[in-house]
Amino acid sequence: MRDMRAWGVVAGLTALTLVAVTGAAAQGPGGKVVIKFSHNQQTITPPHKAAEMFKQLVEQRTNGHYDVQIYPAQQLGNLRDQVEGTILGTIEVTQQTPATVSLFVPKVMVLDFPFLWTDEEAMWKILDGPLGQELLQSLEQKGLKGVDIWSSGFKSFTSGKKPIRTPDDFKGMKIRVIPSPLLSAQYEAWGASPTPVDFKELYTALQQGLVDGQENPPGTIVDVKLYEVQKFMTESRHGFLHYVMAFNKKWFDAQSKANQDILVQAMKEAGRWERKAMMERDAEATRRIKDAGVQVTGLTREAREQFRQLSLKVHDRFADRVDRDYLKRLYSEIEKASR
Repeated sequence: MRDMRAWGVVAGLTALTLVAVTGAAAQGPGGKVVIKFSHNQQTITPPHKAAEMFKQLVEQRTNGHYDVQIYPAQQLGNLRDQVEGTILGTIEVTQQTPATVSLFVPKVMVLDFPFLWTDEEAMWKILDGPLGQELLQSLEQKGLKGVDIWSSGFKSFTSGKKPIRTPDDFKGMKIRVIPSPLLSAQYEAWGASPTPVDFKELYTALQQGLVDGQENPPGTIVDVKLYEVQKFMTESRHGFLHYVMAFNKKWFDAQSKANQDILVQAMKEAGRWERKAMMERDAEATRRIKDAGVQVTGLTREAREQFRQLSLKVHDRFADRVDRDYLKRLYSEIEKASR
């Protein structure tokens, strides 16, 4: 938090009425251009702190031309609502999971392919390069301007009844997923019953036994105290949870070139801080989960290979939806980076 205090983070937020964009930018006090920034995380998290950093940078570098108003914790609706709002222009910028964005732009679901990413450093090198830029550009077909990808870390399995060590352990289990054809297919391939549950309802669903388990990075598990209603966690690292950062394209295109450059650069600077902070935070979160009495285990090499082989069938099933040629090029870059 010492780093963030240096940025002069704004302590509070002003609740404003959501209005539709009808061609002209929404105006705030003093004629400032309003940027509504919507996301799903709690205010204690690095993604929210990075959003505050973005606000600080943009407002300073444009001499107060913009008024960045941050709406955390699904204040502007559920995940899908926020993406739709950004497409329609009632939200200027949003931070969203690939699973949700892919409901509108299928190519983005490649980020969620199970057992695709192995090394985080290599992954960021690829996603910050031409293949990542190509992926972000694909959002334009739906009226979004993708500008960066942020981090929530490698995902783990959690469960309340038994530890998950092999695919066989998933048989008969109901696992919560973000509404996503890919994530549902992933758990079906592993023998589980995928059950869509909104993030806000996840704690209660686990507590009441509506679902038996879920997947999330350790930091998220700590944020919403899922360790209170789960007994086991497997550090499976089966997938990486990214955040796609996207503006409403029509709004973005209407800004001056100088301000567009400031917006993109501020997003990337905040994102580089956020990625590092998330990596450090997940290590601390894992310790907190263990201290809470959760049994934490990993996957053996044999179990990981069993999961990977089942997952390759899921890759093939969705390859055409993400562009099979793009997937081949991505495989090639991952292989090069792993050498």
